[in-house]
Amino acid sequence: MQVALLRGAEADLLENYVRLEELRPGLGDRFYGTIDYALERIRQFPEIAPIYHGRYRRLVIRPFGCGIFYSLEQNRVMVGAILDLRQDPESIRRRLLG
Repeated sequence: MQVALLRGAEADLLENYVRLEELRPGLGDRFYGTIDYALERIRQFPEIAPIYHGRYRRLVIRPFGCGIFYSLEQNRVMVGAILDLRQDPESIRRRLLG
């Protein structure tokens, strides 16, 4: 399976990286490494995460409190968002659908 990050997910990744790096130098790099590992697991086992809403699955990334939201489309994993889960679930759903 190929893994593709949509523009919104790329922006989310960069935003989270910068925020964490500003919080504590090196934390952004740790976050990025954790996300990279999670994406490789998703590539190997695309159904590893439960369905969250509609066609989207959500893999929770601990200890960062983020979720990788993705869908399976033919032979590809499409990552739509990488979001902080400490927000209103309805705003997450709107982001995924909009």
